[in-house]
Amino acid sequence: MKIKWNPIIRKELKLAVRSKKMLWGLIAYEGILIYIFSKALSALRRMPVDMYQDFFGNLIVPLIMLAQIGMTALAIPVMTASSISGEKERQTLDIMLTTCLSPMEIVFGKVFSAVVELMLYAAAGIPITALVYVRGGLSWWKLLLFLVVIFVFAVFSGSIGVFCSAVSRNSVTSILRTFGLCFAICFLTCMPEVMVTGIIRNNMHYDSLLFLLLNPIVFLEEFFMLSISGYSLFSGDQYSFNSSDGFFTQLFAYGPLWCILSGVCLLGLSLLFMYLAARKIDPLAGKVRKIRKNETGGK
Repeated sequence: MKIKWNPIIRKELKLAVRSKKMLWGLIAYEGILIYIFSKALSALRRMPVDMYQDFFGNLIVPLIMLAQIGMTALAIPVMTASSISGEKERQTLDIMLTTCLSPMEIVFGKVFSAVVELMLYAAAGIPITALVYVRGGLSWWKLLLFLVVIFVFAVFSGSIGVFCSAVSRNSVTSILRTFGLCFAICFLTCMPEVMVTGIIRNNMHYDSLLFLLLNPIVFLEEFFMLSISGYSLFSGDQYSFNSSDGFFTQLFAYGPLWCILSGVCLLGLSLLFMYLAARKIDPLAGKVRKIRKNETGGK
């Protein structure tokens, strides 16, 4: 059975793999990872033998993973923030809207074309990351889970970039709004916990931790804590509960379940941003509202 690809994804990937920019990007991506790993190996020669395993498990693995996450955090917003605003600048968005694709399919194609391109970079970095597995400190299932984490983070960042691109008239404004909105989400989701523990001076968290399910930084940090040390970010032991936490927090705030629920929440928020972006570029959305308003007599 023939798989039906989104035309935008197919077009964007064809242009990407045929360009020299992707080739040089892959070379730079691999070069950064190789540089980090080589520096770690040179530092290993000065480490005691009994610290070998801890050195790789607690330092090299986070450095390699954080390098890939950092490049994802910088690349995806730039790639998606100019996707729709670039069409506006080239005056080709109206032509795209006259095709058989719906606005949601256009937004979906813009987001996942950037995500798939980024996953190609992540796949190219697997041999470098696998060297950590050969030297010790990383298992294959953790490596596969890390690719899933990169995918979730890329979809979340890409959806914000496309939303800001849909509401902006030029790419520069869109990129600035994308980074600003990402920072605002990370900041605002931390505020309930900060107000409870810092301003109100109450050690009881209650359910303020639930807002952190929408925080991508906490999602990444909890994954690193569990995969490297086996302990949770919130309580230490991933299977213990704190009586000072709220009812819902005690149900799923610790261990792998937190990462799963946080990833689902981030994907749900991504769908919301993609829906809002599709509504923004839909030329019929405003007309339908006007028709309904006229039918109801302005009520």
